[in-house]
Amino acid sequence: MITDILEMGEQTKLRGQIVVLGSGIAGAELATHLARHGREVILVESGREQFDPSIQALNDVIFLGKRHRELDPDAYYHRYLPPELRGVSRVRQFGGTSNVWTGKWKYLQPIDFDGRPWVANSGWPISFTDLLEHYRSAAKDYGFGDLEAEAVRPEIMELRAKLAAGGLKMSSFYWEKTPTRTAIRFGDEMRRSKNLHVVLGATATELRLDDSCQRVTAVACRSLEGRELIVEGDVVVIATGAFEAARLLLASNRQLPHGIGNASDLVGRFYTDHPKHHTGTLQPGPLTRQYARELQYAPKPRFCICFALDDATQQQHKLLEHVLYLKPIYEKPKDRVWRILRFRPTCRDGNGRVAAYRVKFVTEQAPHKSSRIKLGTEYDALGQRKLEVDWCFTDQDRDSMAKTLQLLTQRFAEVGLGTFDFGNDPPSLENMTDAAHQMGTTRMASRAEEGVVDTNCRVFGTENLYIASSAVFPTGPSYSPTFTILALARRLGEHLLQTAPKSTELHVSGT
Repeated sequence: MITDILEMGEQTKLRGQIVVLGSGIAGAELATHLARHGREVILVESGREQFDPSIQALNDVIFLGKRHRELDPDAYYHRYLPPELRGVSRVRQFGGTSNVWTGKWKYLQPIDFDGRPWVANSGWPISFTDLLEHYRSAAKDYGFGDLEAEAVRPEIMELRAKLAAGGLKMSSFYWEKTPTRTAIRFGDEMRRSKNLHVVLGATATELRLDDSCQRVTAVACRSLEGRELIVEGDVVVIATGAFEAARLLLASNRQLPHGIGNASDLVGRFYTDHPKHHTGTLQPGPLTRQYARELQYAPKPRFCICFALDDATQQQHKLLEHVLYLKPIYEKPKDRVWRILRFRPTCRDGNGRVAAYRVKFVTEQAPHKSSRIKLGTEYDALGQRKLEVDWCFTDQDRDSMAKTLQLLTQRFAEVGLGTFDFGNDPPSLENMTDAAHQMGTTRMASRAEEGVVDTNCRVFGTENLYIASSAVFPTGPSYSPTFTILALARRLGEHLLQTAPKSTELHVSGT
């Protein structure tokens, strides 16, 4: 069942067994999974089915450090989106930020979970094997291509071996033809479900605790029209993005002055994203020409490739994991003339002659406490304190990026991939944008002194509050976090099915 908060009357109280906040990839997956297995679930979403700029404005933040990209109807790399969403990295609408998702699915790799001695605060308290079954089941259920089978395809193994000889590595991701939008994928099921009640237009403003301050008893919600809603449940899951997850914990400070889960002053800290640069080009070399079909971006769905320095090089030079993506730029008549006059060989893939490749350089950021979000002094339309975002970097970030670019340039040329041209605008943290991959504000750890959630994504110091979000990532290498968000949501769903018995009914009452 899907309703709007405006349809529920004033001062309404709603009770279920499990409360999920947010209808994006994690929230929709988790809520429908639990409802299918007999749990009474209430899903609360700030947005509505139609995009509403006034609700979207609740995402406004104050930037203290490097700014994020902002709404840009003319952005060339978001042409697949309606103008009101181009450049937007966080969406308040039914379906959440899946409404601007590009549809690229990639596993984290086993090494990504390991601590690296040269990267402070790195490493996850869980391993790749803890998520592998959930990656696999999601790929099957969502109809993704088999990334593990792709990794052993003969052409891919051949290319990998040639790159490895030159100190490079590559990995594949699956690119959907039509990006997953949770409002579309799960909408009909949500409307028909007897165990799931979706409430739209309701923004969670506070988590209320019992007298012990260890158990969430209710979620206070409000709409821009002034309607209020109290949602109660045995378990509460915050399935929002990294900004909103931290904001809600910090803003719930009526009983705990520093907010929930913040005994170690870690909520909002270790904020990371993936700075990216996307205006360079690569002139293809012989190896690129040989494997040009493996580098196609179309037609979709398909597997695509990204490149990085190999693990031994990263360890030797104490580097972070920075990744290059190559997008074909096809020849126009003048490009063909230019190539012929310079006696350059043809580079051809399944779609035509390739003039060059657009280079997207995406960087990992070292996790550190000073990069953070916190409650500011300005207020939004709901009377909530806006977030202040201090996205900042270390010398390690700058040194790692510069050394990686130097080595990639050298090794791409040596193995025959080609030569870079960054013109007068080489990648630097000053001219790079965010990748809309907000991570780390409620990081996972084995101990409360080191993070905000435990290995089951339960908030330390609470009995029944969980977070399903990239907010829990301790580190995030330089590619999309979405597949790992989905795998973590599936893992949490199985955990809750084991720990939360079936309930009897969904209850609505006036107060």
